[in-house]
Parts: sequence; C-alpha cells; structure tokens
Amino acid sequence: ALAGLALDAERAEARPHRPGQIPNGSVNRCANCHNSPSGGDARNLFGQMVEASFLTERSFNGNVLWGPELAGLDADGDGATNGQELQDSDGTWKPGDPAPGDPAKVTKPWDPTSKPEPPPVTAVAATTWARVKAAVQAILERCGK
Repeated sequence: ALAGLALDAERAEARPHRPGQIPNGSVNRCANCHNSPSGGDARNLFGQMVEASFLTERSFNGNVLWGPELAGLDADGDGATNGQELQDSDGTWKPGDPAPGDPAKVTKPWDPTSKPEPPPVTAVAATTWARVKAAVQAILERCGK
C-alpha cells in the first residue's frame, strides 16, 4: 500500500520544467498537458499523447521530445496539428530558441474547440487551386464521368 502511495505521489508531482520543452509552452504553462492550470492532476489529450510516446523516460526527470513527429500529430482531433496550435508547424523549435510564431496566436492542442485561424487565401493559392480543379475536371470529362 505504501508503495502505491509513493507512486501516486510521484505522478501528482508537478514537472515545472516541461512547459519550457514545447514551443510557446509559457503561454498555457501546466495546462498544456494537465486538466488543471496548476498541473499535477490528470493529463489532457495533448498531455496523454506526450506521456505515452514523447518523453525521454517516464519519470519526473523525463524530458519532452518535441520535434516534427509530435508537431505533425493532432492530439485533440480538431484538424490542426499540435505544431500549428503551438506556432511551430514544422517541429523545428528547440528549448532555448526564441518563441516561434506569434505567442498571441497559440491555441490549445488539447481542446478541439480551440484551433488556429486558417491562413488567408492568397491570389497565388486561389489561382493554383483553380488550375488544379480545372485539370481534374478535364481528366474526369475525358474518362466520361
């Protein structure tokens, strides 16, 4: 029983070093991974993803393995990647680097109701998309569809 209490105490201990191991982690601090803004409680969807697969070791000393793989996933299923939500779409930020993107535009990678605004459609993007649509339509017409 005492061993179980010790294990629960270790799990409940906050890991104040971890917000600094994800891009713009200071924006939401412990709430990046925990249900409570003060941390130490159950993990949210992003925290569960980090804990399951993106720590150097599963202990108090484990560090977050931020990079292209974690950045490219979508913990909360809202269609925006973790990297997009934390302003590091490519997952190239490293601890000690300046905050990427605009910290004011950081959204919550654990909350499916919180996601970044879609980028504006540019004239180039609209023109390119129009060309793609026309090419696909021509192919379909040739196939009799």
